[in-house]
This record gives sequence, C-alpha cells and structure tokens, in this order.
Amino acid sequence: MRSCFLLLIACACATAAPPPKPAGETAATPAREPAATRIVSVLELRNKQQLRDGPGIDAGYVADRLRAEVLGAGIDARVISRENMLVLLQAQGKQLADCEGECEVETGRRIGADLVVSGEILRVGESLKASLRLHETRSGTLVAAATAAGSTAEELDSRLGSAVRQLVAPLQRPSSASPARSSGRGAASFDPRVFAASQPSPWECETAARRLHETAPEQGWAALVACIERQGWPRGDFTYLERITTGFWDQDLTTRPDAPRVIARIIASRGGDVEGDIPLVQKSRVPLFTLAAALRQPDVYKGRWVLVRGALSEIRQDAGKPAAMVRETSLRATAREVQVGNVSRWDRSSTGSSQGEVSTTRYGDARGSSKYASSGRSEFSTVKQKFDNERVETGRLALGRLAQADPFLEPEKDFLFLGRFEGTSAGRDQQPVALLSIAGYFQPNALLVQ
Repeated sequence: MRSCFLLLIACACATAAPPPKPAGETAATPAREPAATRIVSVLELRNKQQLRDGPGIDAGYVADRLRAEVLGAGIDARVISRENMLVLLQAQGKQLADCEGECEVETGRRIGADLVVSGEILRVGESLKASLRLHETRSGTLVAAATAAGSTAEELDSRLGSAVRQLVAPLQRPSSASPARSSGRGAASFDPRVFAASQPSPWECETAARRLHETAPEQGWAALVACIERQGWPRGDFTYLERITTGFWDQDLTTRPDAPRVIARIIASRGGDVEGDIPLVQKSRVPLFTLAAALRQPDVYKGRWVLVRGALSEIRQDAGKPAAMVRETSLRATAREVQVGNVSRWDRSSTGSSQGEVSTTRYGDARGSSKYASSGRSEFSTVKQKFDNERVETGRLALGRLAQADPFLEPEKDFLFLGRFEGTSAGRDQQPVALLSIAGYFQPNALLVQ
C-alpha cells in the first residue's frame, strides 16, 4: 500500500510538470523587456578656480548648462532638475553642499538616479577647465570622463556641449536603434513640450535642440518648434531670429511645411516688424514674402506664403465663407525730444528813473524826466532724442478667407496674418486688393526687438 502511494505521488509530479518545448521555441520565449529610461542626476560642480585678472564662471550656471546638454544628447534619459534634487536630499536630511568627494555616487543612489554627473571647475595656468565624470550608481563604476577648457569663461561655456557629448557617448544607442532611424518606441516616447519645459531659457533651449538635431533631425526640429511656441519664459518669448537664420537650420526652414508658421510666430514675438524682419529671413531662403512684393508681381508670388501685419476692418462673406478685410499697417521710427535731468531758471528784473532841469538866459527854461523798466527770464535743460515706433497704414488692402469666423479677431486691432497669396481683385478706385487664404494669425508683442 505504501509503495502504491509513493507511485501515485510520482505520477502526480510528472503530470504537473510542463511538457518540454523545442529548442527554437525555448530560445524565443524569454523576450527581453525594453530598457527602462535611465534617470540622470547632475550635481553642482565644485568651484576650485582661482580668480586672477578676469572673471570666473558660476558653478550653478555650469550645472544648469550640463543638464540641458545631457537632456539634448539623445540618450533616452530623464534629468532630475536642481529643484527636485534639493527636495529629495532635504527629505533625507542632506544638503547639496554636502555632496562632495566620495559621496557623489552615494548621493545619486539616495535620490534614485541611475547615473550621476559630477566634477570640478578649476584654473590651470591661464585656462579655465571643467573636469566632468559620469558614474553608474548601482556599481559605483566610472563610466566616462571628459574635460572642457577655455581661456575665458565665455570660451569654456561654448565648449561644454562637446564635452557632454563625449561624456555620454558610451550611453548612446546603436545606430540601428537610434531614434533618428527607427519609428519604434524610443522615438514615440519623445515629448518636445517636456523637452522645452525643462530648459532654463530660450537660448539654451535652441542650443539643446541643435545638439539633438545632430543625432535625431526629426526630434531636433520638433524640439526647436516647442522652444519657440513655449509661453511663459522667465525673460520673454523666443525672439532669436538672427540665431536660427545663421545657417544651421536652413535646410529645415526651406523644406519643412510648418517653417513659415514658426517664423511668423518669432516675428510676432519680436514686435511684428514684417518689413524689417522678412529680409533677414530671406537670407536663409525661407519662402516667406511681404504683401508689397506680392502686389507688385502677382503672377510670380501666386501660391506662396505672405506675412501681413494689419488691422481688421470688417468680416464679409466671400464664396460662402467668412473673409476678413485687412488694412496693412507698418511700424516706422519717429524721433522726439525728451527732457533729461533738472531744469535751471534765471530771472532778472530792473527799474530806473531820471529827471533833469535846464535854465538859460537866452533860450528859457527846460525840464525833462524819464523812467525805464526791464525784466528777463531764461530756462536751461538737457534734452535727449528718443525714437518711438509709430504705427502707420500703408494703404494696401487684403481680403483674407477664413476657415470659420473667429471671435478673437477683434476689429481695429493689429495682427500678423499668415496666408497663401491667391492673386488680386479690383477694389475701390481700381485699387488692387490681395486675396489670401489665411492659415493662421498671431498678436504682435507690444515691445519691438531690433
């Protein structure tokens, strides 16, 4: 009976075991999970520079630059902001200033980072150097090291980007899995708005977008557009039209279908000086033109993008769709004198009188008198000539067809209209009126950027 019981147990165990799988199927079963996005922490660099004749460079600024460069390096990583790092450390009773020397890896572990960037800023001879290190926090292994150097703080600042790319090079994905060459999960996870929101300023946002564009052109362009469209920058909107028309972005600006809209937004943020900014844009061969050029040669510019600054006069129906009659406006500089400093006054007054009598035996007696009074006042002040941007109407008209009526298009208020030029029609007194298909509009900034 006992041997029978043991036999039943053996049979049950054999029955419960899964049947063996073919060798090919067994090899294919343990599919690898996609690697999780790594978390990178950039610590404050220790400032060991010895200031001599020239100014140094702020270690906190360098750390912010490094965060922006790491984020734009295309390594599929999340970067912990300085504010979040402070909160995480304070929750454990630590301060950022305590994280020096051997505790840099331990600090990364405390805040849950997979990788930690640390280093020093020091002066060697006449050069400023930023020595950077990248550690893997789980094992404490030194992954890479890089150095940026410059004779001035500005030169060192300009070379931080290449040093960061060298530092994170071991973390780059193989070319077959890079976001630029595949449409897989890595490319789909990129959020350009998150990218722009993590940047400290429009200038650094554009710089980081350039770095990203070198390895992933699609993501780099999307990042630039997000930098331009982001609202609420600490020091104002993105206005660096000269920077994006220096050559680096030329191919994108001339081939991307959304490039005219991007340029129109920048010009609006700069104050809406269409006549002043369009020539700068056309140096990069961006296909964006003025209303004056289109009206002079309608056949040449038909079907091309036109940017018009104008005020809405009325909304009418044209071919069953709402259309806006727009009077083109422009900005012109006018000079006026403004008093500077105090005003000095000088007052003067005087009075006097005289009287005389003459008596002679031959001609008789004579008597005379006179009185006089005078006063004067002078004022002295210093004046300075000041130039203001005066809004004037050019006399050119455009009829812009809208997809639908828009309640935010207020009459007699200036907007920048982006539209396709479709030709002209005769207006009052045979004045040509431009026909446009409006693709978008922007409200110009009140302050003009020269």
